[in-house]
Amino acid sequence: MTKGTKIILAALAVFILYVLYVMSPSDELASFEKLRTAGEINQNVKVKVLHAKGYNQDARGNILGFLAADRNGEEATVQLQEPAPAGFQNADIVEILGHMHGSNFVAKRATIVK
Repeated sequence: MTKGTKIILAALAVFILYVLYVMSPSDELASFEKLRTAGEINQNVKVKVLHAKGYNQDARGNILGFLAADRNGEEATVQLQEPAPAGFQNADIVEILGHMHGSNFVAKRATIVK
């Protein structure tokens, strides 16, 4: 193997490890402040569910809204366009897809992470 080939293979290996590290799932919570600056762009973010604050429910008992906290402890109301998934009452961290409107987060969906 030539010296150039070894350097290219080493650089490729480092790049692959970096991509795997960046794309690996984590429980790191989002920051609502950063989301506000992104405007109307939908993003997948992880938040902590504040169960003690209650839920907004429809007549059938489906959860359509809840209070969430970000990594800084800032609270925001999450309004779901679809009912929350089964087992939501036991979730600690959820991933939501949507965007911020002031202090409200409009979410297309919520997925239980932990």
